[in-house]
Amino acid sequence: MTPGTTLAPEATTAEALGAAELYCENCSALTLHRILRLERAGASPRALQGIARCRRCRWTHPFVSARPATGSVEVVVSSGGTSTPRSVALAPSRLLRVGEPLDAARPGAVVRRIDLARGGRAEEAVARDIRTVWLVAPGAPSVRLAVMEGARSTTERVPVDPRAVLRVGGAIRSRRGPMTIVALRARAQTWRRPDDAFPAGEVSVVYARRTVSPPAGSSPWRRERGTPSSRASSTSRSPRSRSSPGRSRNRASPRARSAVGGATESSSSPS
Repeated sequence: MTPGTTLAPEATTAEALGAAELYCENCSALTLHRILRLERAGASPRALQGIARCRRCRWTHPFVSARPATGSVEVVVSSGGTSTPRSVALAPSRLLRVGEPLDAARPGAVVRRIDLARGGRAEEAVARDIRTVWLVAPGAPSVRLAVMEGARSTTERVPVDPRAVLRVGGAIRSRRGPMTIVALRARAQTWRRPDDAFPAGEVSVVYARRTVSPPAGSSPWRRERGTPSSRASSTSRSPRSRSSPGRSRNRASPRARSAVGGATESSSSPS
């Protein structure tokens, strides 16, 4: 196949095509050629062949041209809090890399993750080996924040300057208040050591905990305790009856220890 050949796919005769840009080996460049003869190349509907003459050097030579085969790749484009799946036509040999744009899916969209058809992820891969490409559309720069609360976690998108440096042990602010970063997901790996740091543009997920945690309990956390509306409400509104000590009885003097029955017998009432 002649490299760099550009032909109209619907043309079937030299008269219909007239001219085309073909690679001229004599000029070592793509030049405009006059098509002298044109025919199909075998049974392939994508390929054409024939005889052409370079308009620059007048060299006449045979050529073969074929339109590149294309395939479809599933992509998921995220913009803000929404994600849209779709299919994009790409050449099977097209190389995709994390961090590079893929305008075929959406102008300015950047590849954030590549899932392979055989399983797992990669920093780069050709289209034929890819199952899904995850993209981030241009817009307000943000990062996904996962706030861990015990065994549960909640996520949200937090605006951030892509040039800012996020650091394990550092602070990040969400809609619910200040958070302390406990881990970062970047470069297909989770980083947990203190002072591990990356530019925000390289971070896909920030794991954090509340900087100030509410006390344990089922009741809502309140910053201060309310006070009574009046002094009277802090005292009892109704009198309480005191408990009676009961009827008193005089105890008889115990018998002497030498008395019959011993000193423990007495006529006193049991207490």
